[in-house]
Amino acid sequence: MLITHTPKYLLSLLLCIPLYANAANAAPKSVNSDTAPTIKVQTVKQTKAATTTKTAYPKRGMTMQQVRRHYGKPQSTRKSAGKVKKKWPRITVWNYGKFSVYFERHITLHTVVH
Repeated sequence: MLITHTPKYLLSLLLCIPLYANAANAAPKSVNSDTAPTIKVQTVKQTKAATTTKTAYPKRGMTMQQVRRHYGKPQSTRKSAGKVKKKWPRITVWNYGKFSVYFERHITLHTVVH
């Protein structure tokens, strides 16, 4: 039984030897710091004001009342058509120009930025 499988194993071994030899030759060589390329990276500090701006958008889970209180009256609203059941709740969309808020019943599902 071992004799019938030997050629397959031998072939696999013979195929791996050249790959191993190439990997050994491709090992990184020592680089002088004089000849190594220099990369300059500009760092930018982000201020607290940039992270907490008034353009923050409604978060998932906010109620319609919270969104209206915080962002005001929407420019336009749309309601889904069709039967409303427990399995198929009404989806409402409020458009604020720069973003739209999608509600399921009265809870925010998604906010889409235009």
